[in-house]
Amino acid sequence: MSVAEQTASEKLPRSPEAQLAGSSLLGALFVLGSLFFVLSFLPTTWYQLFSGEPGKELMNPFLSASLLIMVSMAVVVGIGFLGYWLDEHFTQKGLRAGSFFGAVLLFFSAWITLSIAGVLERQTLGNAVNIAITGIVAAGLLFGLVRLYLLPGFRAFLIAVEEQGWFSATAFKPNQGHKVRRATIAGILTIGACGIYTMVSHRSLGSGLVGSNDWVWNIPFTAPEGTTYYVTLMYKIHLIVPFLLSLVLLWFSFRIVNWPAFADFLIATEAEINKVSWTTRKRLVTDTIVVLVTVFFLTAFLFIVDLLWIQILSNRFISVLYVDIRGEQAKQLEKTLW
Repeated sequence: MSVAEQTASEKLPRSPEAQLAGSSLLGALFVLGSLFFVLSFLPTTWYQLFSGEPGKELMNPFLSASLLIMVSMAVVVGIGFLGYWLDEHFTQKGLRAGSFFGAVLLFFSAWITLSIAGVLERQTLGNAVNIAITGIVAAGLLFGLVRLYLLPGFRAFLIAVEEQGWFSATAFKPNQGHKVRRATIAGILTIGACGIYTMVSHRSLGSGLVGSNDWVWNIPFTAPEGTTYYVTLMYKIHLIVPFLLSLVLLWFSFRIVNWPAFADFLIATEAEINKVSWTTRKRLVTDTIVVLVTVFFLTAFLFIVDLLWIQILSNRFISVLYVDIRGEQAKQLEKTLW
């Protein structure tokens, strides 16, 4: 008696590249959504609620700004805890780096798409053709992004970047190279702070004295003649951008001295410095006096020798450096008269 066997269809597990691509896309959307909420939606909504009519503000401007900062800090802390919980429960190798690079690539893809759409909007091809071309560009960029994440080499790159500690607060060999690391951090912070101060003092990002000075993206093909719809990406960029750059500078200065390759170099540098035999204060003063006195006498000797040789070589009988002043003056006078 034969028994028919039922073949059950089993789902093949997704490849590691596909899993990382899907998780990274969700992580990138979470990062972009969090930034948009904190930098754009929250302050814009806040001022729309409490600004009131011109001259009839519903709240003191200073009090409103202070409360907005406190609310924004609370929201940032809440988003941070949510992101930490998601990372703990859905973690995988390369997810942090994948989310970061995914957010950057998605942002630039949207920027390129809207830039091309803005150019097409000024053409006479018609809205239907312009929208079709814009959709093809957006789909092509998104397809290229997905294909990039499905490459095994790109997954290995993301894992390598993440293992170098760029997205972790863990220090590399924290008990070694303290002095050189601190000096390096101080140097990076000094250079970065000077750059930020120069940018602010030169008003490279505007000042907010004229207009709102917000960073907005115009939405093409959606507005009738005479009006423009837009999305605000960042509120008051002359205030927010320097603050964000300061945070990035702090994080970069901390991570660069904990980057394994550079950290090992700094540790080795401090080890070599510790081998140097430093002189005593008394010996340092004595050697400095000896050097200065020697330099003084050498300078005086060379000065006297130089004067003697000038007198000897300028003599009429030797005439190596002899110059007939009257003859030269006569030549110059002849050229002038001519």
